[in-house]
Amino acid sequence: MRLGPACLLALALVLPGRPAKACGLTPPIGPSGLPTACRGDTPRVHAGLSVGGTSTRIDFPAGTARLLQGATVVAVDVNPFVETAIEPLTLTLVGGASLGGRLTGLAERWHIDPGVLVGAGVAYRFGGRGSWPFLQPSASLSVSFASADSATTGARSFRALDWRLGAAIGKTIGGFAAPFVVGRWFGGGTDFAPAGGHGSDHYRWHAGAGSAFAISPRVDAVVELAFLGERRGTVGVGYAF
Repeated sequence: MRLGPACLLALALVLPGRPAKACGLTPPIGPSGLPTACRGDTPRVHAGLSVGGTSTRIDFPAGTARLLQGATVVAVDVNPFVETAIEPLTLTLVGGASLGGRLTGLAERWHIDPGVLVGAGVAYRFGGRGSWPFLQPSASLSVSFASADSATTGARSFRALDWRLGAAIGKTIGGFAAPFVVGRWFGGGTDFAPAGGHGSDHYRWHAGAGSAFAISPRVDAVVELAFLGERRGTVGVGYAF
């Protein structure tokens, strides 16, 4: 019970906390390929539906704003090298929609309308067989397109580009659950003209915990909550073909 908090504290101390150009919504997919860690086998194709939300603060030239935004996405994981030495390599394509949100703290309160987001990712899992713990580094890139409007201003474009490097450390328990701790470092930027143009996030990192679950031989689920740095929650269900 003490290992998880200790890992999260270490991540919080090691990862930098200075402002950086990184904000907006990342597809709530978590680390790619994690559901396979609780099964012991690797499907060639895995599809999942995830719902999540992000809470962060953005520094625009016009001032600091708080962003709350949700999204739902469909992610397709492909393991092209099943039954080879690099079987744990997972490639991910993501497409979905932002569910709207709000931007507060500027001269006006802005409502963010639903929009479109796309992304891609790659992950590789070390270990995780038998009683061994696993280490899974990952990288992702995403872009979202939406519009925002206020009570006195018409709709304006709200665009975000986001890249992330991360690592999850966990262990399979009983062939059913694979709890993990995770940390990510990210960059990118959000463009919103009424706030002065390009914005940057207060946080360049986040850390949290979650678990993948094997519900049946083909159906799985994943839950993740990042509560240090940028805050984000994700719930998803998947199917292995």
